[in-house]
Amino acid sequence: MTKKKAVMKNATIDYSRLVKARDIRAQAEARARGPAEISLLQAMIVIGEERWARAMAIAEDAAYPWAMRATLRGATTLVRGSETMDTLAFLLGLSPEETDRLFIDAAEVRL
Repeated sequence: MTKKKAVMKNATIDYSRLVKARDIRAQAEARARGPAEISLLQAMIVIGEERWARAMAIAEDAAYPWAMRATLRGATTLVRGSETMDTLAFLLGLSPEETDRLFIDAAEVRL
């Protein structure tokens, strides 16, 4: 007795499940940039007391927008790409590359 091989005549491809090369590259780049979120305390430890104090002195200036001062005072986490993080990077004088390094280094700090 011989077995018949099943021959597939029709196939359905779920294109939504395919991973494109650009998506793979984007995921690799995101991993290289470090985590998307760190705690404020992790950032403070990496940045250091003196540099952090200078940035906060600027942020506490009454000429600085009240809402952003309140946001910085109340923050417990820093999210990459958020207005709070962008403002903090500006106050600290961080370039995009230095911001990436901050997230990578801060993620290594265990609390």
